[in-house]
Amino acid sequence: MELNGILNNGGAHLQMKKVILRTVSLTAITTVAAVSILAGCSNTTTGGSTSTAGSTGAGGAAAKQADWAEQNGLNKTETVEELYAKAKQEGKVVVYSQSSRIKDVKATFEAKYPGVVVEAYNMTTNDIVEKLIREQGAGVYNADVVFVKDAGGTVSSELVKKNIVYKYLPSDLAAKMIEPYKSQSPGLVPYFSLRSIFYNTDANKTTPITNWWDLTTPEWKGKVMFDEPLQSADTMDLFLAMVQNAEEMKQAYKEKFGKDIVLNGTENAGYEFIKQLVKNDAVLMKSSDDVVEGIGKSTQAKPPIGFSASSKMRDVVEKKLKVNTTYDVKPRISVVGPSYLYIANKAKNVSAAKLLIRWMAGEADGQGEGFKPFNVQGSWSTRTDNGRTDQPAIDKLNVWKYDPEFFYNNAAKLREFWLKLQ
Repeated sequence: MELNGILNNGGAHLQMKKVILRTVSLTAITTVAAVSILAGCSNTTTGGSTSTAGSTGAGGAAAKQADWAEQNGLNKTETVEELYAKAKQEGKVVVYSQSSRIKDVKATFEAKYPGVVVEAYNMTTNDIVEKLIREQGAGVYNADVVFVKDAGGTVSSELVKKNIVYKYLPSDLAAKMIEPYKSQSPGLVPYFSLRSIFYNTDANKTTPITNWWDLTTPEWKGKVMFDEPLQSADTMDLFLAMVQNAEEMKQAYKEKFGKDIVLNGTENAGYEFIKQLVKNDAVLMKSSDDVVEGIGKSTQAKPPIGFSASSKMRDVVEKKLKVNTTYDVKPRISVVGPSYLYIANKAKNVSAAKLLIRWMAGEADGQGEGFKPFNVQGSWSTRTDNGRTDQPAIDKLNVWKYDPEFFYNNAAKLREFWLKLQ
């Protein structure tokens, strides 16, 4: 169904919204294969040997990059005063950010640390991956801080493992974090969000669904909205989690319909759910904003339902949306969607980058204003000292774990499956 089809029925017409602090012209990567090709295109060949930014071939590039990280103290904990003194000499810090809320971070950081300017680029994670691979493959080191999600394990596989970005987690911040983010994460994770189900509160006093398979029934035909997965890494990650946990999806089907699932040419219950959802005339939207506003502003007697970024709950009051989300869906409500902070390889403003990451992570006491734009309803802090109390605690969330290796190895296959459904 077309975007306007469902929205116009409710008297609302929405347009795609995108906040850009600095215009960057890029073509989004929509397949893991495309990212790999870009990485291959950035290779340099000399005398018949080939080396990439993360290879251990000619020149020992990977070893040199690891030396750079150690030489620049990415494994050290320095005081804020020490970092600020050095950051003022650098004068700025360049951030590639997957969130438009970086503009709020910029404002508070520059007020806290006069003399250090935040140069912020707001892009999709796919665009950030492409830009970093192209730039560093050409010997251009523009970024200092990289703020991204993993995008189907692409960041872990194409940036982290190839030493294009590095983890920076000072000990005084790590001491306040919970596992697995304290010691097992490839980057500093200040918070995570989910892809969760939203419903219209005018038409429903409580959630109208309790099982993901509810969305495949005739009751919701043509009324389920979500971001187009080839444009939304978070939606694709949710589908990948369902494929990975197909046995749970299979059991949820039996609980819903009282019988065993019969696969219709699909590999497992995860793929079958996606197929049935699409065949139920799912409504593909351009952005998370469009999904939540389409549900919350609908005037239809039977408003649409959908799933989108859980952090959009912050818009309920501001945009006067009649919408709520549910945390009780079988087999699980969603997959964890961590947001990562990294320092880019050969960053020119390392001290300012460290200072900014500390700021965005809430600083040692958890009260740093740089974390406030992200400490919203629908996001969960990974620290023990600054979480919210108006939503379920982390240990009460019935969610799937994020598995970057599985997602990376299966993303291309799922994308091909998705394209065949269209």
